[in-house]
Amino acid sequence: MLNRLDLDEKNLTHQAKIVYNYVYDTLYEEAKVVDFGLDINIEGYFHTDTTNFVLPKDWIYTYEDRKPLLDITLDTSLGEHFYGYSSLPVTATRFEIANNSVGPITNLYGKSAITSNIFLLYPLENGKGGFLRLDFSIPYRAFGAVGGDGWSVQIGREQLSWGPGKNGNFVLGDHLSYHNVGRFTAYEKNFKYTFLTSFFPHPSEYYSSTPVLPYSGYIDYTTDQIYVTSGLNMFLAHRLEWNMFSHKLNFTLTETIMYQSADNTLDLRILSPTAIFHNYYIRSNANSLLALEVDVTPIKHLNIYGQIAIDEFVLPGEPVNGTNGSLPTAIGYMVGAQGNYPVLNGFLYGSFEWAQTDPYLYLRDNNSYEQSPGEYGINYVVAIREKMSELVYYQEEFLGYKYGGDAIVLNGQFVYKDFGTWHATANLFYMMHGTFDKWTLWAAESGGNGSSLETTPTTEHKPGNNLDSYVSDRDSVEKTLVIGLQGGYTILSGLDVFGQVDFVHITNPGNVSTNPARSDVQITVGVSYHL
Repeated sequence: MLNRLDLDEKNLTHQAKIVYNYVYDTLYEEAKVVDFGLDINIEGYFHTDTTNFVLPKDWIYTYEDRKPLLDITLDTSLGEHFYGYSSLPVTATRFEIANNSVGPITNLYGKSAITSNIFLLYPLENGKGGFLRLDFSIPYRAFGAVGGDGWSVQIGREQLSWGPGKNGNFVLGDHLSYHNVGRFTAYEKNFKYTFLTSFFPHPSEYYSSTPVLPYSGYIDYTTDQIYVTSGLNMFLAHRLEWNMFSHKLNFTLTETIMYQSADNTLDLRILSPTAIFHNYYIRSNANSLLALEVDVTPIKHLNIYGQIAIDEFVLPGEPVNGTNGSLPTAIGYMVGAQGNYPVLNGFLYGSFEWAQTDPYLYLRDNNSYEQSPGEYGINYVVAIREKMSELVYYQEEFLGYKYGGDAIVLNGQFVYKDFGTWHATANLFYMMHGTFDKWTLWAAESGGNGSSLETTPTTEHKPGNNLDSYVSDRDSVEKTLVIGLQGGYTILSGLDVFGQVDFVHITNPGNVSTNPARSDVQITVGVSYHL
């Protein structure tokens, strides 16, 4: 990896040599046939609003960020061409209880002002011991890989992220706990090709046609493991990456589909690595998305990047937006700039990012050009199936940008890193989010449920909603401001401490203007030791 940089180590600056040596020591550890590791992490959490900020999504330091109490890792290197990795964390589940009457419930995310990742200390809501909160859905990272000069194949569970975004990406975001992934990659110095699949539970497993109030009731949060799972829900993508003009310009083209089959049928034709997915014209089974990414380094220390995701737009001959039968435009845009500069023994980093997503991005019906309540459509919304204390819970997330459609996001960040010693980060985040969410029903113009002319951010929710029976109460834009500081220090090799504090202020929470504003101060501290 370092050889591809074409660097002469003797000509590097003082700071660059520090970074180079840090990376070299990390990459060039001696490979072992079997290598066990153990991470021990103790974290404490404190916050001020124990009424409104009580779920994992309410925290800036999220469920995915929180470190497990213990993490047992295994590396296997069988010769030059085979590799395996697994991580077995001892950690808590996201929720203890969930049902359609009250939704998901946990007491680890803010009902008490002070909590920790030592989950055994906290009994469940029903008074049972905290051991029942142990997450038995692990491992979240466990895969095998085989490869050679210019190619590799990987199968297993792994975390994925595609794109240059600092606060998320449009095709694959890093906020999902894991993907059940199969990936083939071929590459040379200036070009890389990736063919990827990722599998999720079919929506029929957690959608119900029987309403359970106060929700619309079409989401079944939980099921029992004795029920037979059925249906195929597959993310399929091919990605082409070019490096041009001596590393000054990178260009990436990605095409994807979400493929669904309620009866487990897989049309093998869609597995062609050279096909244009959109041109299969199998609307009842698949929803396609195209993404473009560009980043350019015009001068030393400065990089400018952008990405666009095209889910739906008007082609020649199709009904124009605003006319009967037109389809809602669904596009996401992102532009950002990032830079670095050597200071003392490290580097000062800075970035600014703007993103905007159309209200219907990632959403679509599957056959009738109109969704009715209880119909799940073919969305870029997927579920992670997680074991709770007694049942199985479905955690739904956008596959790409974690904030979904109908959002305008601004994010600025300053970071200082003295590699291998300490780092500090200051972050400013502001989001305006309209009334649409991952359960918003989709429809063509004059279809009964929506309009193709909705603009971001929306101030009313005209379509129906598969989760919220009171969606008509949404009458305003929800505005979120986050000011955060984070830092860490390496006491000695393998022993690290860190801390993070975030001020969160939300205006019009839930997109309802009569809801009072909410504020919270969230503090996380931790110590980690790697054996």
